[in-house]
Amino acid sequence: MPYNNFRTLTPLLCMLMLASCISQTPVSYAKSVDNLVIRFRYKVHIINGLPDNAKPLELSCHSNDDDLGHHTLWKDQEFEFKFGIHFWKKTHFVCNFSWGSKSLNDITVFVNEVETRTCRETGNCFWKVETDGIYFSNNDQNWEKWFN
Repeated sequence: MPYNNFRTLTPLLCMLMLASCISQTPVSYAKSVDNLVIRFRYKVHIINGLPDNAKPLELSCHSNDDDLGHHTLWKDQEFEFKFGIHFWKKTHFVCNFSWGSKSLNDITVFVNEVETRTCRETGNCFWKVETDGIYFSNNDQNWEKWFN
């Protein structure tokens, strides 16, 4: 009988110890711990940053699980999609882009190893297509050229 009581009390004791450790976390340390937390939901934005409407941006995106279809974006239009990352397998979205005579195929717009670091702070990954290539931002303000 004493053994059965110990078996039922063990999970309760573990939870109490964990709660005690969490409640003792100093405020200064809590901020650095927040930097380690993983975001589970993301949103990818693809923006047509081309200078005019002479030729629209054509794109199609997919992952191993989802086909997001074909989209036509005119100047300043945006296509966005939301998703949750998988715990046990890689979340990976790729897109094919074409505008005018230029095209870029199989461009990774989200993959766990990269965007979970670069987009985690805002939960947003922005991609803007301009005449000289594709630019990336995690805040829709600071852009970095990733593809020519």
